[in-house]
Amino acid sequence: MQAKQINGILNGTRNVLEGHLSLNVEPGNPTLEVNPVLSGQVSVIVGMTGKIKVDLILGMSQETTKMIIGRMFGGMEISEIDDMGWSAFSEFGNWVGAGCCTELSNLGFDVNITPPIINEGQSRFRSANQFISIPFQLDSHEIMIHISTQD
Repeated sequence: MQAKQINGILNGTRNVLEGHLSLNVEPGNPTLEVNPVLSGQVSVIVGMTGKIKVDLILGMSQETTKMIIGRMFGGMEISEIDDMGWSAFSEFGNWVGAGCCTELSNLGFDVNITPPIINEGQSRFRSANQFISIPFQLDSHEIMIHISTQD
């Protein structure tokens, strides 16, 4: 994994959180994850293919997911996630993937996004590839970003 690839993905994710959702983002310290990678209560998984292959897992609590969906709906308070909410959260995955692809493209990597996958419930992901994990503090919420890149 190259630092410029990781930074491009972090910048793309941060741009979505700050630009589209008006959240204050404070990144934490990165750690190298070994199996398993923990998902959080909810996660959205986005892939990128092309010159490099990227696996991106955004793990978070149910409350953080509701907050993101509420922001996408113009600031609504979300108490239960219905089909429309899950669809919006999937679109959040598309936003993040597209933002990351844009940043990587600006760095000279030809990549395309794959459709997001939503995981509901605590999971342990296992992969032959290593992940770098970075917490993003969003006001009173947190998203754990797990990134794996392969050339």
